[in-house]
Amino acid sequence: MGCVNSKLVPEAPPPNAHLVETVYGHQDAKNKANRTSKIKQTQLQPRTTRDPTVTNAPPGQRTNKKVKKYRDKFDPRVTAKYDIKALIGRGSFSRVVRVENRVTRQPYAIKMIDRVQGKEVFESELNVLRRVRHKYIIQLVEVFETPGKVYMVMELATGGELFDRIIAKGSFTERDATRVLNMVVDGVLYLHGLGITHRDLKPENLLYYHPGHDSKIMITDFGLSSIMRNGSENYMMTTCGTPEYIAPEILARKPYGCQVDLWAVGVITYILLSGTMPFDDDNRSRLYRLILKAKFSYVGEVI
Repeated sequence: MGCVNSKLVPEAPPPNAHLVETVYGHQDAKNKANRTSKIKQTQLQPRTTRDPTVTNAPPGQRTNKKVKKYRDKFDPRVTAKYDIKALIGRGSFSRVVRVENRVTRQPYAIKMIDRVQGKEVFESELNVLRRVRHKYIIQLVEVFETPGKVYMVMELATGGELFDRIIAKGSFTERDATRVLNMVVDGVLYLHGLGITHRDLKPENLLYYHPGHDSKIMITDFGLSSIMRNGSENYMMTTCGTPEYIAPEILARKPYGCQVDLWAVGVITYILLSGTMPFDDDNRSRLYRLILKAKFSYVGEVI
């Protein structure tokens, strides 16, 4: 995931918008780790990632050490309210842990972000999540802030990424793909109605709420999102996104609108039905030329 000059200017929330209160600390004061494996024209390739800190110690021992390691890094106000259970994700400037509310026993996810190195990402994500409340968008519950860290408490989606289900299934039937896309489009249209463009829609950023086949989809990761201002500034110019899903107008460095999200939805549609990428090349320049030409072909029978 790359982004050039991606700082976004905060604006006042729209009338009747959902707001989340921030808890500020008095103590010391998106980019995501690259988890994207190329989806080749010939075969969908599973990701192989290994935590370099993992040793040959027994699994329980490794887990306990990790939990203690990240618990010690959390602000005491956070650990007083939430019990840290496990590390479930990591980015360049962030860590995501599964937690449990000590009173209600309700599980949540907490994203801990370095507010200096990850400033652009967390500001962008918070600006969006404080404004939205939708059944297909991950919900922000509360925020803790210190001069050095931001702790975003969010809904916990336990069903894994859409990417992983594509890996497992190879491709989706038309019926199953339609069900997924209806939820994604519903969420995207809601965002666009608020003037929000996601700009990084891809299977890795679409989570299943639970492991069941009937689970809903949750849109997540708003680190590259943009909130449009009222008035004359109706277009964006920032070049950002994940290469395989970037719309041609972004690559051409032309002013663009929220329609770039629908291009990404089209790419996701192709992947769901075929298990392959519509535009794919190991060479980034050749990949961009393919996207700019916007020529692709679908091979396979939709069922």
